Amino acid sequence: MSLPDIPDEELHQLTTNALSNVFGTMLESEVQFRGAADYSGQKAPFPDLGGAEKNMIFVGSVGFVGSVNGVIYLYMKSAFAESAAKKITGLDDEDVDFEIVSDVCGEMTNVFAGGFKNSLADRGYNSVLTIPTVLSGDELYISTLGVVKHIRHNFASGGVEIVADLVLAEQS
Repeated sequence: MSLPDIPDEELHQLTTNALSNVFGTMLESEVQFRGAADYSGQKAPFPDLGGAEKNMIFVGSVGFVGSVNGVIYLYMKSAFAESAAKKITGLDDEDVDFEIVSDVCGEMTNVFAGGFKNSLADRGYNSVLTIPTVLSGDELYISTLGVVKHIRHNFASGGVEIVADLVLAEQS
């Protein structure tokens, strides 16, 4: 099976809709699409999350496997991730630790990927999700060389940069 026959502009819209639903439901905030770049067949640079300083970031990832295979990555700065964790859990600063922030990032990515996957299913491309994985660090590179399509979507929410990568692969 090959990639889904969905134009890039529609993939941008599906990604934006799925992330907007996550932010609206989980964070009661809006997200604005800022543009997309195609990194298919090349090394994608470290995502630009704004600011001169290199703060720790969190990267959530969830795969989907079925009639279409791929992975959704969601990149966010640690300050945003901590703020999201407090908002979603209702915990105070002293009660929010690294593990809780990681769990919230994983759950946000899971809901995001689920919304995207459901949009694909509405178009006849059924798949199931993998378990969320969360990485953290101050400079992370995700190698997607060898995949067929890699589109980076740039968003902002309340002046904070958020990056979502959509990676689609041919089935072997």
